[in-house]
Amino acid sequence: MRSLLLAAALALLATPAAAQLVAPLTTSDGKIACLQGITGVGRAAQWEAIKDPAALGGWALSETGGDATDLHFPLCISTQTIARDVDATLRFKAVGGNHARAAGLVLRGQSANDYYVVRADALDHSVRLYRMLGGRRALIKGQDNADVASDQWHALRVILKGDSFDVSLDGKPMFKATDGSLRQPGTVGVWSQADSVIHFGSLVVAPVQ
Repeated sequence: MRSLLLAAALALLATPAAAQLVAPLTTSDGKIACLQGITGVGRAAQWEAIKDPAALGGWALSETGGDATDLHFPLCISTQTIARDVDATLRFKAVGGNHARAAGLVLRGQSANDYYVVRADALDHSVRLYRMLGGRRALIKGQDNADVASDQWHALRVILKGDSFDVSLDGKPMFKATDGSLRQPGTVGVWSQADSVIHFGSLVVAPVQ
């Protein structure tokens, strides 16, 4: 099944990009619409569709396993969406987690161990860009003292073009960064950490203007 999904996603590279595309996380009847996986250690990811009237279609995606291992990174990848340069906006709400409350946006995903992720954490109030290569996480850049509150909806936006990242939260600039480690097109998706309980409401991608 996984190989068929990835083959279908790769076929989209030959299709002209739409002006704006919703990367599906859940279906209209409350099923998971992305490919589940994990980076790091710990239990298998346990993604669920959660009823939430404020989420797109009335369903939010959430990882509910509660594994508090620090190097435990569940992810759910939209195999229908592949891009190199992209303007992506993730709408999320942090609702729980004692070790972390981290909502992440995966970009240029090559595998469960190779991708970029921009994450916002409502416990330490930071927004950070990481490079994941071979399952090893490296910080590229970040912003502390960010206004990431629990139990509120936020919009994390990343414009990625070539080697350049432009990151904002709720319309406020966070930081710009550059990195040339992953240059090929890849998938997009959502990412969590440890025992974070996040409602992922929508993921919208568009070509970079």
